[in-house]
Amino acid sequence: MKRCIVILALAILALPTFGQEQVLANPPQFGEQIDVNAVLLDVIVTDRKGNHILGLDANDFVVKENGVEQTIDCVDYFTNRRLLDQREEQAPFKVERVREDRYFVFFFDKPSDPAVLFDQLTNARESVKKFLDQEMKEADLVAIVGHDVRLKVFSDFTNDKQQLTRALNDSTRFGRGIVDAPKGDGPSILRGADKDDLINSTGTVYEALDVLADSVRPIRARKNLVLFSPGIADRDEQVFGGEMLLNRSRHLDPALESLNAANVSVYGVQLQRNADSTPFFHQRLEELSDSTGGRYFRLHVSFKPALEQIEHTNNGYYLVTYRSPHAKGQSGFQKVDVDVKNREFKVVARSGYQYGS
Repeated sequence: MKRCIVILALAILALPTFGQEQVLANPPQFGEQIDVNAVLLDVIVTDRKGNHILGLDANDFVVKENGVEQTIDCVDYFTNRRLLDQREEQAPFKVERVREDRYFVFFFDKPSDPAVLFDQLTNARESVKKFLDQEMKEADLVAIVGHDVRLKVFSDFTNDKQQLTRALNDSTRFGRGIVDAPKGDGPSILRGADKDDLINSTGTVYEALDVLADSVRPIRARKNLVLFSPGIADRDEQVFGGEMLLNRSRHLDPALESLNAANVSVYGVQLQRNADSTPFFHQRLEELSDSTGGRYFRLHVSFKPALEQIEHTNNGYYLVTYRSPHAKGQSGFQKVDVDVKNREFKVVARSGYQYGS
């Protein structure tokens, strides 16, 4: 345990990305310099019925980079204590290391003509209000954001349900949102965001996600972004035959890398009640969700079950820490495969991390 605490302490000495933190740099025998990075990945492990698996340690996980198995330094467990249903000394994880805070960002991707999906946007907001009343825990922190011509923050992270309800009502309008961070030094979107970027560099949803991810990167926890959208097709993405996106926006991959670097998991929720099988309605929402360790909710009658499943999924997760070398001075995105040795368990993890700067 002491070894794990040392590595986590080093990781908290923040370099820009969550997925990796540089802890030392040594020149190897043959002259090439390398950086050794402490990599932190959040991982959810469940059985086939979706029940969380508790009590796993480093010997239970398998982490590979480019097919090469990595040596895991430590594994810690984080939960909102809902899963702690027995005496602490008998719990399957170290209770003193439990963190109870969870982060949720509700993101409303509004169409240019709000009348088109007015009923569904209203239903989505009412479902979020029910989430606040029925599912939100005392230690949860929630933010409300939207996108029309740019990214707009209607409430920064808070557990004040009245403030969040007002923010949900404000999100129905094409107002300017708020641009000033709350007082204090608590977790914040606006404190971590460049105001100029927020106003002038978030014209597309991908750019908005990129800036939003960068702004929450200093928060060292899993962040869950619930993205209500009718489907995303950027203006520079071509739709073939009215059905499928043929090319990728230049803003898409930077957004994906920023989301993973900031430890943000996207849960795409299709706003259209009867969205057909036309691929472009679903392509990007599914990719954003799958690539960040989230889940895409394609079809629905009500939004409430989707929010309940997201809440249940995030009752607890493991933080897996290991060290990985990269050539000094290089930067990029490192893909990672995470699994557990028990093949009956199901693993949800992000696809990799950003290294370098």
